[in-house]
Amino acid sequence: MNENTENSIKEFEKKETEKEIEENGKALEGEFSEKALSSPAQKETEINHMEKTLKNSLEAGAGIDMRHFKKNLIEASLFVAGSSLNIEEISSKLNISKKEVKELIEELAIDYLERNSALIIAQLGEDTYQLQIKTEYMDHISKFAKGGAIPEKYLRTLTIIALKQPILKSTLVKIRGSGAYEHVSYLLDRGLISAVKKGRSQELTTTEKYAEMYGLPKNIEEMKKVMIKQLGIENNIENNKRE
Repeated sequence: MNENTENSIKEFEKKETEKEIEENGKALEGEFSEKALSSPAQKETEINHMEKTLKNSLEAGAGIDMRHFKKNLIEASLFVAGSSLNIEEISSKLNISKKEVKELIEELAIDYLERNSALIIAQLGEDTYQLQIKTEYMDHISKFAKGGAIPEKYLRTLTIIALKQPILKSTLVKIRGSGAYEHVSYLLDRGLISAVKKGRSQELTTTEKYAEMYGLPKNIEEMKKVMIKQLGIENNIENNKRE
């Protein structure tokens, strides 16, 4: 855990403890005054009982609040990252067990769904998550994205490259027509694809920048699986395989 996170947690625990002690201290003071005439043995028993009650109260209250605090930390981490995070990284940097991180992220995902928010916690792969904008809002807000919106013709070409990568430029031209030459140049300039010389043509693949921009796994095969699911084209692919 970094120093700032550790200090924040310590300060939070200190405030919660002081608050609980003050509230429970007042209650104990009242009980002590009522028991003032008790025998020494009774007093000792009563003191032990009240100390135990106070301790249990503090632990229970801190436990609930700390769980909420940890969930907020995870939410904030997903927000500032601007890209996907895996459970191991979150666990390591926030010093929260992997089991608890997974539980809290799943709770967060449900929270976002129940809020009817424009944002969702999307699962990318087995243990990787990202705070994303729902697809139905993308067309409306893409103009605010860094560098502006990508025109539809380039997006179509980019999607084909992502789904079929590695793909030869010559093959892409057969699919998209001669305009693909200009599309490739546009996408290369923006760092969304890379090109490697292969024979008389070039082999095209997407870059990490593309994966981060669209919240996709950086592993090519995992990326394809997620895209196929998101685009709802599983049935088409299965039918093509059978044919």
